[in-house]
Amino acid sequence: MLYQMEREGRKLLLHLIERHDGKKMLEVGCGSDELAKSISKKFGASVECIDPYGYGKNVIRMRGEDIAKLGKKYDVIYSVMSLHHMNAHLFLKEAIKALEEDGKLIIVDWKKGIETGVPEYYFSLDEVIAMMENYEIIEKGETRYHFYVVAKRKN
Repeated sequence: MLYQMEREGRKLLLHLIERHDGKKMLEVGCGSDELAKSISKKFGASVECIDPYGYGKNVIRMRGEDIAKLGKKYDVIYSVMSLHHMNAHLFLKEAIKALEEDGKLIIVDWKKGIETGVPEYYFSLDEVIAMMENYEIIEKGETRYHFYVVAKRKN
């Protein structure tokens, strides 16, 4: 069941990237670099990925909260089922510094209250939006297992 739930989250992310794509992307909380490779191939984008415990040839070992230290700007920064592993408020504060002028932040994560078998705190959509005071929300919603937000920096 968990595999199916995770697959639905990745499918949702791909759907959102299709509508809000860019040529330079960053995956935050990648685990392995497999999803990044798939997105790079599907969308013809350059995709970097970070994870403090990640593995794979192209993974930069770094926390999501530290992305501004990369010193780069991205068209799209995305995180799928990883926000709950970070200090979300700090990540959102730092991510905005790494977005291009019209760059997008895409977050897909487990809905609060969902049972994944892992005892972690999952945010509600409203909790995440409340932390995004410096962002303009472009798109948001919920599915059976996940919530999603697409945002850009406020002008």
